[in-house]
Amino acid sequence: MYDFPETEKKLRSRIMSYKASLLKEKKKFGYVDDGSGKRYLLFSLYFVLNDLREAKDYIQWYEKEFPDDIGEPIQKLCWALSLRRMGDQLEAKKMLAETMLSNLYIIPKLLGREIEEYDMWHSSSDQNIEYFGYLPKEVTDSITEADVQWLRQQYDSHELQHIRQRHIEIYHKLKSTKDIDERKRLLSESNSLLNAL
Repeated sequence: MYDFPETEKKLRSRIMSYKASLLKEKKKFGYVDDGSGKRYLLFSLYFVLNDLREAKDYIQWYEKEFPDDIGEPIQKLCWALSLRRMGDQLEAKKMLAETMLSNLYIIPKLLGREIEEYDMWHSSSDQNIEYFGYLPKEVTDSITEADVQWLRQQYDSHELQHIRQRHIEIYHKLKSTKDIDERKRLLSESNSLLNAL
């Protein structure tokens, strides 16, 4: 479990330390080889700090530095909620949809809903139901009632329900499909589900 800073001063210090480490790697190697995942943890730190200006600057840097990074669910959740707080509703909705597909359990659990693990292929441990246990208490404590209402509204929208249901159907098929061409076709469809947003 991640040891989260307890004060604003310590949060800012941790952020500065992580950013300095990433920039040092960039200077030394010409790219960032962040094996420890600091680039993801920074999203949680900024979210808890609720410094939207600094978070926006970091998001822009991250997108430039890691354009093809797949990310991870907690990072995406904090990113989506930060975008919502910044007033960027369209991008927030897109990132929330990415969050939802990266882990089907994290949003309903945040909303206090009972959910069982789906009978489907989970391509990584980040997609498992147990992943919710890695969500820092500091992050959940920083989610406001307005955030929860927005999460509920978006998660229950027809658009996201449709995307979610098709994703589950595809990954259920992938659990038993062995044919490589069919797997490629299913994965291609899955990867295009968010194009409608």
